[in-house]
Amino acid sequence: MKNLTTNFYEVNIKDEIAILLFKNDVFDLLCNRNNSDLLFNTLGSLEKDQKIKALLFLNEPDCFSEKAYDIFLSTVMYSETKSKESESLNFHERKLRIKEIVILNRFVEYISNYSKICFAVLSGSIVTPFFGLSQAIDILYGTTNTYFSLAHNKYGLHPSGGLPFFLVQKLGYNKAIELLFSDKISSKQALELGLIKKIVPENDYLGEVIEEIKKITKFNSSVLRSTKRLSSYVRDSLSEYLEFENVYKP
Repeated sequence: MKNLTTNFYEVNIKDEIAILLFKNDVFDLLCNRNNSDLLFNTLGSLEKDQKIKALLFLNEPDCFSEKAYDIFLSTVMYSETKSKESESLNFHERKLRIKEIVILNRFVEYISNYSKICFAVLSGSIVTPFFGLSQAIDILYGTTNTYFSLAHNKYGLHPSGGLPFFLVQKLGYNKAIELLFSDKISSKQALELGLIKKIVPENDYLGEVIEEIKKITKFNSSVLRSTKRLSSYVRDSLSEYLEFENVYKP
């Protein structure tokens, strides 16, 4: 596959690694079926490319941020419901909210079952839906300015993107519940909890991360595929969980 540029993301091929950079309008990407299908087609092409051994996801700092989340939710929720004191949620664009959850969870499951090793370096603030999605990535890095925002709490929304599933699986029920009711998790805290592998500099980290990826991609593709599939066996209940989340109504 050749390098690719769209309104939402760019793909650059570097040796055996496909680098996918998310830009702006990520919620528009999720809520528009044509746009999201283009992303799935891109990922499918990379998966079939025998020269590619690994994917590296990057993001512009504002892509998955609290600001982007706020702008999106302002288009689907009545302003009077945007409060943690609200007992009932009132969406004037409920179909759009449902579409966001369904497409996001489709992406979570797709990445979780992806046959090639997936890496990511997260930059800036990462709100709940993408915090959940990030935990489907095989090996995850954060930068010095990265933090996870549990912003769903202030809107009275349920945690999405499979986040409860992944946190309970990785940390146990009690610790997961504690984190889900917190405000923010710094990259340092995430590192201590084992949610990310390493903290890299905010700028000029790409060379360092690629060298670490190459330590894994030196193995043949069969070893990479089989190791990932066997290791992800414990995630076989993810599909059932995501179906439950798709229809869940608080």
